[in-house]
Amino acid sequence: MSQLERIVFINRTIEQEGGVQTRAIMREFCLSRRQVLRDIEFLRDQLKAPIRYEAEKRWYSYSQSFTLFSNSNERMLVLNALFRSLAQSQGLMGALTEMISEGLDSGLEKSYRPLAEKIVFITPVQDWPDYEVFNTICAAMKSAERMTMHYKNANGELSKRHIEPLKLINYSARWYLVSYDMQHKELRTFHLSRIISLSPIAGDLMKDRYSEAELDAFIHSGYGIFMGKTVTYVTFRVYGWAINTLATQTWHEKQKQRLVKEAGQDALEVTLPVANLQEILSSLLFFGSQARPIDPPEFVKLYTETVESMQNRIKTFN
Repeated sequence: MSQLERIVFINRTIEQEGGVQTRAIMREFCLSRRQVLRDIEFLRDQLKAPIRYEAEKRWYSYSQSFTLFSNSNERMLVLNALFRSLAQSQGLMGALTEMISEGLDSGLEKSYRPLAEKIVFITPVQDWPDYEVFNTICAAMKSAERMTMHYKNANGELSKRHIEPLKLINYSARWYLVSYDMQHKELRTFHLSRIISLSPIAGDLMKDRYSEAELDAFIHSGYGIFMGKTVTYVTFRVYGWAINTLATQTWHEKQKQRLVKEAGQDALEVTLPVANLQEILSSLLFFGSQARPIDPPEFVKLYTETVESMQNRIKTFN
């Protein structure tokens, strides 16, 4: 049994019964008293639990309110569902993945384990990487070598790039590569499925340009995958059914929203940082007539022009 499972058991027993005796833990997991005491020490020293021994009751309890993992069983169920569903969609459910899944299950209480088969994760987009490309990128990152890449952008335009591969990111079930573009001398994001060919440049080593904190700041700078140093704060409003839909979603950690009244009806006003207006435009168009842009003016103009273009195209084919 894993230490995580034992820690969860100790914590849950204290929460439900007020305390836990060492013999109860020994009996549950067939452990020695010495091993149980090591788990108690780990809970106290590493997880900072206010655990104490009460001699009168001969058990361990918390001296004050303490939360180990909020909804830990439920969170582990979700994590296992994500893993199993992704593995099944790739045809990877073999002995190794079963072992990993069982390892995740070991963090669950016994009564929760049967529920693992009842939790299903489905992603509507299956954009799995070419594993040869993926492997080539990983090898280059391990050896810190620059790469030559032939790439086709969203408009079908071909280009040859010299890059320093820095991060592989899965965003909305699609894979992207964050790299330093030697030609443009800036960080760029590339969709893996649009990479035509990729090869490391032997002996041409990358420079140490960015710290992990700087890369994280770039990745999380604004809404979406098209990242950049410069972000624009975009404001829009949604109405009707879109209010309830968007109210439960977080598009960015710096997102702000408030309910307002507009022409006698409720509206949800949302403001968030965006690095690429086209990407937020696509998301807003999903809500159709139940949304409209507010600010900045260039976003309002882009939205208006796009809607007008859609209307003209419909008229052309009708």
